[in-house]
Amino acid sequence: MVGMQGPVKLKVQLVQSMHDRFDPPSNVEAVRRSAGSSDADLLVFPEMFLTGYCLGRDAYRYAMALDDPIMEEVAGIAQEHNKCIVAGFPQRSATIKGQIHNSAAVFKPDGSILSYAKMHLVDFDPFEEWAYYTPGKDPLLFEMGGMRFGVMICYDVFFPELTKYYALSGADAVICISASPSTTRPFFEAIIGARAIENTVYFLYSNMVGMDGRIDFWGGGTVVGPRGEVLAKGPYFEEASIRAELSLDVVERSRRHRPTIRDTTPEIYEMIIDRIKGTKK
Repeated sequence: MVGMQGPVKLKVQLVQSMHDRFDPPSNVEAVRRSAGSSDADLLVFPEMFLTGYCLGRDAYRYAMALDDPIMEEVAGIAQEHNKCIVAGFPQRSATIKGQIHNSAAVFKPDGSILSYAKMHLVDFDPFEEWAYYTPGKDPLLFEMGGMRFGVMICYDVFFPELTKYYALSGADAVICISASPSTTRPFFEAIIGARAIENTVYFLYSNMVGMDGRIDFWGGGTVVGPRGEVLAKGPYFEEASIRAELSLDVVERSRRHRPTIRDTTPEIYEMIIDRIKGTKK
């Protein structure tokens, strides 16, 4: 693991791996293989990787709590290999029986597990997330090796206020796990660089690849630097490991050159929110 002596740097790997729908044990083995063969400090798998995305009503059957044996097995892999692992899964609500979330789990090297529930659910063709999932309400920030990461899922990226919140809260990087089909590729490729530049953060975009049900996912995992430079990009429709190194010095230098975080004015956001509320009455 990266120590605290000298410049803070982290090795990251976006794992663009085929998954088996309805087969969590097989997908856990894919996580195990990647963790065992990687020198990265942080491994990021796509949205719903542990179960597959197109579950329909079976999402209730495959939903897991954080203390589910499958989750504990991945936590053990993270601990064994001294890595942080991020992966998507359907999560049973800890408070309301019968509710489930489209979530991202953060498996930390100490064996602990954090989770983030997708805030912005998709309800347009071919997606029907609102039919099964309940949107989350809480953002998630976590620390890893001297850097802070915010977490979001797929459609969340189209709502810039979430990335801005993370940056204002001290995030140096934002992780977006995704299940974006080929028809939406141009939209994601246009937006992820903008989120990095707006907030002078690293942006890590890990997308599903291959067929899941009747949907073909395009892959193309991407790491963007805090000034919009593409540091690494995966191929389309192929398995791949996308590797990059993140540096806290680069974030700090970028924020001196283009101080968008320093110059963000909360009063403007408050005014905009008030006016939006007024238009919805």
